[in-house]
Amino acid sequence: MSDKRFDRSKELLQRSLRVTPVGAQTYSKSYRYFSGNHSPYFLDRGKAGHVWDVDGNEFIDFILALGPVTIGYNNQEINEAIIKQLEKGITFSQATAVEVELAEKLIEIIPCAEMVRFFKNGCDATTAAVRLSRAATGRELVAVCGYHGMHDWYIGSTEHHRGVPQCVCDLSVTFEYNNSASLEKLFDQFQHKIAAVILEPVQGNGPETGFLEQVQDLTEKNGAVLIFDEIVSGFRLALGGGQECYKVIPDMAAFGKGMANGMALSAVVGKKNLLKLIEDGIFISTTFGGETLSIAAALKTIEILQRPGSFKHIWNIASRLMEESARLVRKQGLDTVITQWGLAPHSGFMFNRFGALDQEELFSVYQQRLIACGILTVGINNFCLEHTAEDISRYLQAIGMALEDVQKTLDQGSSKGILQGPAINPIFKRN
Repeated sequence: MSDKRFDRSKELLQRSLRVTPVGAQTYSKSYRYFSGNHSPYFLDRGKAGHVWDVDGNEFIDFILALGPVTIGYNNQEINEAIIKQLEKGITFSQATAVEVELAEKLIEIIPCAEMVRFFKNGCDATTAAVRLSRAATGRELVAVCGYHGMHDWYIGSTEHHRGVPQCVCDLSVTFEYNNSASLEKLFDQFQHKIAAVILEPVQGNGPETGFLEQVQDLTEKNGAVLIFDEIVSGFRLALGGGQECYKVIPDMAAFGKGMANGMALSAVVGKKNLLKLIEDGIFISTTFGGETLSIAAALKTIEILQRPGSFKHIWNIASRLMEESARLVRKQGLDTVITQWGLAPHSGFMFNRFGALDQEELFSVYQQRLIACGILTVGINNFCLEHTAEDISRYLQAIGMALEDVQKTLDQGSSKGILQGPAINPIFKRN
């Protein structure tokens, strides 16, 4: 199927499994999310929208580090901004001017932002927002909708709660996206007990008309704090994320991923009266929140994304892939097996069970062909400013061949002889 060799990747995987759980630092970057025996388990370098693995194979990357790369790999302008700051220093004994500059910039571009606190991971920011909400309201329960990271307060509400005290699990209650009645039911059930409503404002194909407004009204009516988790939607759909796109302004929001084009940086932003609680003994403090290389990268990333045509380009190429890949699915007659999911800049295929063939097996057949054609994806695609029209054309050509493989699998009722190795085996599955 492919002339690519993955000898070095396989060797490194065996070494890594001896010293690192699942062989990677992030579940979704591990071997379990890539199909067959012919996958690039370890990457070496990147440029623009392309990456090279440790065996020298080149791929057009539509994973983009699970979302943080918004401009492109190894961007010269961002590199120069990092190097310029590196020559001054990385982390200091007191605050730096660049912290102030970036905070002011975020207040300028994010609708709800009146004050800012920096962190490194998205779950740091969501956890800070939840703690501030509990402090502000004197309540403990949190209503959650979406994915909000690994910290106890959220992961305790999922099936992956092992290791989280039951008393902590009991403090998070869940409601359904695009179903405001499910949130209203929680407020009726737990009157005067819910401190915060936290949700990813953009999930799946986005909010139905009026949903976010209804969530905002219910939250305000019941005296809770509204938090938008914009870790994925921020700096990808628009600079200001879902709140900019849909004109519903939360009390606080968490941003991260694409803010610094791959450098580790996140932030909680929001109303001044909530963020000022940090001055009143609500302990939210980290050693590396003010690390300057990531902040310098974020300032340059935002500058580039604010240039005329930047988001238009991302939306255009993403929309083209979305529309033409849907046409290929219809042409192949796979509408009942493959569902298109998401808004263009964060979109892709979801596979449905077909008889004895489960989603993972069908997707593995699909992904295997894409990898052989030099396309890297885990199903849902991210797009960066430096992806080109030619990248999209190559992806579409690969999709056409991958769908033919899926059809062959369906016809014979098995992936035997088609899938060359094990199917993907995700650890954390998001609906």
